[in-house]
Amino acid sequence: MSNFRYIFGIFTLILAVSVHGQVAKDSELYKVLKSKDSLLFDAAFNRCDVDTMESLFTEDFEFYHDKGGFTDGREAFLQPTRENCEKKDPEAPQYSKRILMDGSLEVYPLYKGEELYGAIQHGVHRFEFLNNRNEYQKGDIAKFTHVWVLKDGEWKIKRELSYNHHLMKNSEPIKEVSVSQQILDKYEGSYTSPQVGSVQIRKDAGNLLLSSEKMQATLYPQSENTFFMKERDVRFKFIQTGEGEITKMQIIENNAVVDEAKKEKL
Repeated sequence: MSNFRYIFGIFTLILAVSVHGQVAKDSELYKVLKSKDSLLFDAAFNRCDVDTMESLFTEDFEFYHDKGGFTDGREAFLQPTRENCEKKDPEAPQYSKRILMDGSLEVYPLYKGEELYGAIQHGVHRFEFLNNRNEYQKGDIAKFTHVWVLKDGEWKIKRELSYNHHLMKNSEPIKEVSVSQQILDKYEGSYTSPQVGSVQIRKDAGNLLLSSEKMQATLYPQSENTFFMKERDVRFKFIQTGEGEITKMQIIENNAVVDEAKKEKL
């Protein structure tokens, strides 16, 4: 069976079981699978506990990821985690975090006649990663679907879909203001960032255009000295001396300065 046909079949199954409705969040089934979800991601992200992860998957586990591709088999899925955990410094901070979005988890039981043989668990989660300053910054948000089966009285994941990965957008729209061309003129120039390298700032129809080797983005004015991206919750604040000379640009994420780019003098 092709990957496409299988994924299509999973979504068809989701639609079918949703006709019967998801179980209540105070039901035993919901509580058990929510606990299993927490156990799985705690083992994967917090504790590097591959043995616990192994106990939660069937041997013929299949993983479908919209960016990472298809992984066939439990051992093939766990092998990269084993290798990473062996290299990990136990004293080092946790590199990434997984956060389950409140209220997103849903559970749909699967029956054959009167017998409960499995369940579909669906939810939304987001991720955070350490930057070069050991500060956590927002990463992707995504949907996930787990097909759980009862195997010898134990709940195990047989299939997993991980999809709709995208950067988190600003939770609240930032009000865009108008800034004079004279102010924008001050910000134009070349900047140097420890993380990104050379960064160019240019005027662009009342906004600023940021260009580097790795990215290009439009920066919209939030105030006379602070600009923002519409694609994600990142702001850029220009710092000046008492004489009005621009010295650097701060990159702010999650209300913390994650990088600084010094302006090069002409």
